[in-house]
Amino acid sequence: MRLARKRKRGPMDPAELRLPLVALIDVVLFLLFFFIIAGNIAAEESELSSALQTQKIGQGRGGKLIAQRVSVEPDASGAPIFRVGDRALRTRQSLENLLAALPKEPGVSIRVDPRLTTEAAAAAIQAARNAGFTKITYVTGE
Repeated sequence: MRLARKRKRGPMDPAELRLPLVALIDVVLFLLFFFIIAGNIAAEESELSSALQTQKIGQGRGGKLIAQRVSVEPDASGAPIFRVGDRALRTRQSLENLLAALPKEPGVSIRVDPRLTTEAAAAAIQAARNAGFTKITYVTGE
């Protein structure tokens, strides 16, 4: 029993060449509706929250605060040193204690020297989290 249809050698019938246009139109409309809806649902990039977002001056005392800056640099032996302002700290616990005394609302910005390992960066980020900061920004030091 043969299931395959044998083709005629003569001219083709135009009815056999006809594409199912209804299905093609349905697919195109579904794609059009999807992209219209997906484009309207997505938030604008300027509306996305970020720890780097600034507050306008005059909206209370929060507009006058700036993010704390923590710099992680290697010392002469290659061990990480955490710098906050003019203070140099050697351990994560001492950094955590210092950050716990600072205001939390403006957040913290952590800059790590590229010569250090990711362990030093993770230690600074964890110290900021343990100190109660919710807005933590990581900046590479290149």
